[in-house]
Amino acid sequence: MKAALRKLLQRTGILSQIVVSMALAALLVVVAVGGVARRYEVQRVSEQLGDQANLTVSLLSGLMLEAIIVEDVPVLETGLVEAITRYPKIMSIRIENGEGETIAEASNGVVDRAEDYVMYRRPVEFEGFVFGTMIVQWSTEEGQEIVLDKVRQTITWTVLAVVTMSMLMLYLVYRLALNPLHVVHARMSNAVAGAKTGHVLLPWYASREFQALNVSVAVLEDSFAERDEREEALEVAREEAEIASRAKSEFLANMSHEIRTPMNGVIGMAEVLRETDLTPDQEMYTDTIVKSGNALLTIINDILNFSKIEAGKLELNTATFNLRTVIEDVVTLLAPKAAEKWVQLTLRFDPDLAEFYEGDAGRIRQIITNVVGNAVKFTSQGTVHIDVTGTMREQDMDLRISVVDTGIGIPAEKLDRIFHAFEQADGAATRNFEGTGLGLAISTRLLQLMQGRIHVTSSEGRGSVFAIDIRLPTSDDAPVAFLSEQPVSGLQALVVDDLELNRRILGERLRSWGMRVTEAASAMETMLRLDDMRDAAEACDLIFLDFNMPDGDGYELALRIRDLPHFSQVPIIVISSVDPALSQAMLADIGSCWQVLKPVRADQLRTVVSGALGAEEADSTHAPRKDDAVAFRRRLKLLMAEDNRINQVVVSRMLRAENVEIIIAVNGQEAVDLYRETGPDLVLMDMMMPVKDGLEATLEIRRHEADNQLKRVPIVALTANALQSHETACLEVGMDDFLSKPIRKHALLEALHKWADEDLVATDTSPKQKNA
Repeated sequence: MKAALRKLLQRTGILSQIVVSMALAALLVVVAVGGVARRYEVQRVSEQLGDQANLTVSLLSGLMLEAIIVEDVPVLETGLVEAITRYPKIMSIRIENGEGETIAEASNGVVDRAEDYVMYRRPVEFEGFVFGTMIVQWSTEEGQEIVLDKVRQTITWTVLAVVTMSMLMLYLVYRLALNPLHVVHARMSNAVAGAKTGHVLLPWYASREFQALNVSVAVLEDSFAERDEREEALEVAREEAEIASRAKSEFLANMSHEIRTPMNGVIGMAEVLRETDLTPDQEMYTDTIVKSGNALLTIINDILNFSKIEAGKLELNTATFNLRTVIEDVVTLLAPKAAEKWVQLTLRFDPDLAEFYEGDAGRIRQIITNVVGNAVKFTSQGTVHIDVTGTMREQDMDLRISVVDTGIGIPAEKLDRIFHAFEQADGAATRNFEGTGLGLAISTRLLQLMQGRIHVTSSEGRGSVFAIDIRLPTSDDAPVAFLSEQPVSGLQALVVDDLELNRRILGERLRSWGMRVTEAASAMETMLRLDDMRDAAEACDLIFLDFNMPDGDGYELALRIRDLPHFSQVPIIVISSVDPALSQAMLADIGSCWQVLKPVRADQLRTVVSGALGAEEADSTHAPRKDDAVAFRRRLKLLMAEDNRINQVVVSRMLRAENVEIIIAVNGQEAVDLYRETGPDLVLMDMMMPVKDGLEATLEIRRHEADNQLKRVPIVALTANALQSHETACLEVGMDDFLSKPIRKHALLEALHKWADEDLVATDTSPKQKNA
């Protein structure tokens, strides 16, 4: 009921509410006045009737006193009838004597039907003596009619007065309150709606409250006007920013295209040159060209990545990935650079930590590469250690990847600056370390996109600790583990390394597989451990030797171990930072010896241990071999749309040894024409060409296929535009794949084999290759 009344009131105007309220008030006034008037008239008429009754009884008593005293009944009855006849209001009269007995009575003909009457009892007395009682039945019909008439008159005049006052009140309310309120409301509505009010004034009689409210609305109008001006300015600024952003993106795309196009020629031709017969000096020159080109490409990619992050156009691609493998890839990539400086690069991945997660593996690899790459770059001697730990939170893992180095350190006042773009701790003109200063800035932005963070503690001259904190949901994919046909649980291994950290990392991994591990820090301690095992009649199933130790290298220690009769046939695995540490002759001298390059990946360690223990990998029959050759059954007809002569030469030289016929188109229109004439098996399409670009050419080719119901020919974008938006544009018009310049020969061949028809591709699995 209350809710319905509230909705009704909310739907009605204030004038209607005032009218209804005043009508209810008038009704209450009328009811109250009517009730009061009725009570007053009833009381007044009752008093009049009482006075008349008293007067009548007094007259009758005086006239019939003697008859009452002597109880002369005939005289009394005659007198009573005459009284009833003379006074129509008297319905009946009865006279009782002093003992209460009726001595005379008389009545008119309607006494039995009468409903409205009153009874009066009055004593008949003379000089203080009571001689009887006279009882009079008096009709009140006339009195009630008088009361009703008086009440009607009173209510009528009251209604007229209330209506008159209400109309006057409504007029005053409308003029003094509602009219100014309408003016203020109209101004406020126009101000909120952004419309112009014009010159509207309050009535001259408006109260000071409305005047104050009107001033407030004027202030509000000014505020809204200023807001509209600011919004217009912001809209103009936003449009200008969008134009600038588009111009920036187009500039970056054009610069990327213009830089990558000659780089494709430099790096591509250098890779082709590598495959020719070169002198040692020529090989060094070629390697220098490739390394310099790759360094320049890294700088370009950093700038593009940072620009995409700043523009908010970088998207994360979530998929299942193996975190341990990702970090091991980074370590493997940076290990040669660390080895050149004799810096130990080590990785500890907590054996109890899950390995498979959901996330963007490429961006996480980029973050770790930037941080670890910086640590290696700024460390001239000592170690760079990566420690991966985590804490489970329901289905997510709070991961911490710590990178500890013994490099130059960072001054306290520069700790915050290193995460800014184009900043380095060593920022002087005579700095010793190269780089754009974008790596950590990009890593910070990427971690922010992943709801993670990076922080650093450092001591100048002693090293730094970078900690990457990131939360990733775990995946249900099973981690890599030994299979049941490769039992290693319970076997005894001896780990020899002069660095405790290396021993701990390797020991943890072996223990996670169920092996028992004994550690030794030197050649002397190794011999003592072996003597203890021999004395205790304990078997040693596997020995891990570090090649570089202060008191002797791994080769010498291995030969000394072979001189011990109980350990002459124990498999030995030599771990070294130099590739190869042992020649084939040295391996033959030791016997039953394997060597592996630091840092050792978990899967690589599994393979080596499996081979050392005499067991083949369970999945070796299923894994593809590196020297399995993939060739084409027949000559592949390839249409290449490319306007740059250098790029034409690069791709042609890369595919010179393949069974591929290359048809070259120098613009998009020529590519469409040659497609219709030659019917190629596959198309390489550049995006930016004269006459008609690659996107338009692809659309026309797809329309031609659809109109003529032709088989869809794979089209691979071959372009220097490296932005995600360009890749998306290629796929939207009907291209099937995307290759970014500079083109790598391996990536090009993979794309050709991926998109060529199955009847074109054959895997060469000759006995010679399988046994290679």
